[in-house]
Amino acid sequence: MNIISRGFRAPGKTRAITIPFLCFCIFLLSACGSSVATKPVAVTTTSTTVPEQGSISYPIPSIPANFNPNTPDGNSVTTREIMSQVWPSAFYQNSNYQNVLNNGLLDAAELISTKPETIVYKINPKAKWSNGVPISASDFIYNWQAQSGNRSHLDVTGFPYLASSSIGYSDIKSVVGSNHGKTVTVIFKKPFSEWEQLFRFLVPSKLASEVGWNEGFVTPSPRVEVSGGPYMFASYIPGQQLELVRNPHYWSTPATVPVVRFVVAPNPATYPSELQNGTLGVLQTPFHGVLYSDIQSVVGVKSYLVPSLVTEELLFNLKNKVLSDLKVRQAIGLAIDRQKIAYDALGAFEPKVSPTGNNIFAPGTPQYSNDGSLYSTSGPTKAIALLGSDGYHLSPKGLLEKHGVPLVLTITADQSDRQILLVEQVIERELQSIGIQVQKANVSAGVLESSVLPTKKYDLAIVGQSGSPNATFGGSRYYQSGSPLNYTGFQNQAADKLITEASEQLDPGTSTQIYNELDALIWKELPSIPLYSSPDILAFQAGYNFIGASSAGSTIFWNANSWKYVPPS
Repeated sequence: MNIISRGFRAPGKTRAITIPFLCFCIFLLSACGSSVATKPVAVTTTSTTVPEQGSISYPIPSIPANFNPNTPDGNSVTTREIMSQVWPSAFYQNSNYQNVLNNGLLDAAELISTKPETIVYKINPKAKWSNGVPISASDFIYNWQAQSGNRSHLDVTGFPYLASSSIGYSDIKSVVGSNHGKTVTVIFKKPFSEWEQLFRFLVPSKLASEVGWNEGFVTPSPRVEVSGGPYMFASYIPGQQLELVRNPHYWSTPATVPVVRFVVAPNPATYPSELQNGTLGVLQTPFHGVLYSDIQSVVGVKSYLVPSLVTEELLFNLKNKVLSDLKVRQAIGLAIDRQKIAYDALGAFEPKVSPTGNNIFAPGTPQYSNDGSLYSTSGPTKAIALLGSDGYHLSPKGLLEKHGVPLVLTITADQSDRQILLVEQVIERELQSIGIQVQKANVSAGVLESSVLPTKKYDLAIVGQSGSPNATFGGSRYYQSGSPLNYTGFQNQAADKLITEASEQLDPGTSTQIYNELDALIWKELPSIPLYSSPDILAFQAGYNFIGASSAGSTIFWNANSWKYVPPS
């Protein structure tokens, strides 16, 4: 999911918790994969594990509907948070949004040729799934076929594989194993610049071939969601919580904290008290000023604002006849004060906050450049003059009209998000000040995401959109013709050409340059306006060493196996 609800990142930003030291027993699911917890069974670990560090709990909005993050139903931040330490990825993103080789899974991953683009992966000889099956080229081949978009590849049910995205995988010509399955050679049909983003959350192929890619990983179970990482599934209480424990079969550096518990806690307003009483130990959640102030007041808890790659955007529905007029969109961009909106939202905590100036790259990423200076502050006089040149005039009542028809627009936002509703009020007030009538049409976050945006049943919408340091997987998806995330209906041949050209550049500098050309084009055509980059709140019990990072491919859990706790002296 890519639309962000400020209470929780859709459907599941971050959440967390710590619990006192314990010599733990856990519930193990029965071998048949029952959805109810059974009696406690002791879990033993190998002699190579580090001393007991206790357990830590983390809040989630709900139990995921599917634990395969590569499927549409499993494509949520919550699923990625849980599975990031269970199913291995070729690369992960650290807190600086850099791609880092997972040397637990791979000894090497190298681009050996550009014509054709050829990548060679060398799998760690010790790498194996928790059921004893070696991790091999078969897993890479299966994951490619399932996400290739080629409908000739069928799931065990006989239906085509359902993949959350075929980006990159559809560009692959072949995946071949050698060296007893421990070497994987990937050859592309055409260049694909962001190959390091592929083969993330590697699904165990032998097991998936039996239970199914699409629906085989709906219920969490150590029998089905076998582990190839430092943690494995241990227990599951439907609708309440699930636990991961250290994987005793893991061949690389063992996890430090023995138990990570994901607890359903859908109301962020309860976080301060739960941090206070120790129910929660760590959380990362979308910023809200009141919540952050309350968390800062909790004794024994550290809290920070960290980048999240989420940008609050004002979307224009270009299918709307009025908004298909570029001059109207430009006038709205001139009428609203993005600097004031950003300061009102974040200024009390980040005095130097400024509006986001890039549609493709988020602030904080190395590729970011500010291209939106023309619309940084409001210019109501310019806005009215521009509308005047477009045939609009102010009526005696101060309302903009064209051919006797007033300029009336609806604005839609998440009705439960107090911070965004304040932003909505500012935009409404500023547009009405130049004669544009604005009517609120707010809905729940779920309705906004599932019904309003995909069907374009809105005029203006305020939406939090998640990006990525990797533009092919991030901002460009919102502007490509035919993309399911292109909620504005923007169609531009020049933009599509730039997106294709940039995605095929193997030189990162060239790719970045082309994507920033795309950004300049988007500012010119204005299908949407980025308002400000919304940070996350990272909070945890004093003593832990958490580093937060969240993006399309990374979460706070990117380094969970190295979390440490030092009891306060």
